[in-house]
Amino acid sequence: MTDAELQMILVKNPQGVHQMWACRGAGKGCSRNKYRRRKTPCENCFGPLDETLTLEQVEARLRQGDA
Repeated sequence: MTDAELQMILVKNPQGVHQMWACRGAGKGCSRNKYRRRKTPCENCFGPLDETLTLEQVEARLRQGDA
C-alpha cells in the first residue's frame, strides 16, 4: 500500500449495522491486514467513519494525524 492508496474496511458490528473504517496502511501500525483475506479494523484504523465524510476528508484527516 502506498501513500496514495486509501484502504477501506467494511465491517458488520454486533448489532448488525455495517460500518466503514479507513486503514492507515503498512508502516502506520496496521500490519494486521497486510495479508488477510477478510480484513478487520485494529486499534490503528480510523473509524467507524461518519456517513457524511467524503473520501477526500478522510484522507486529509489521516494525513494531518487527526485520526
